[in-house]
Amino acid sequence: MTEKQKRDYTNMYNTLVRIKSYDSPAKLRKQSRGDWGLDFEDAIEMSYENIQLEAKHGIKGVYTPSQIK
Repeated sequence: MTEKQKRDYTNMYNTLVRIKSYDSPAKLRKQSRGDWGLDFEDAIEMSYENIQLEAKHGIKGVYTPSQIK
């Protein structure tokens, strides 16, 4: 494994760990108003957008399978 591959793997792993720590829909439903002052619908939408952004940054610069030779 090259140094770039190690960095990419570590970055993707750390991204998945962060995504895993996001609150579940059930927890958001119960606590979003008290924790963030948001309705459940707004909290779930913001969480979804944050997860998409995390994933985008987690794979930035990583080769796609079709690019690997």
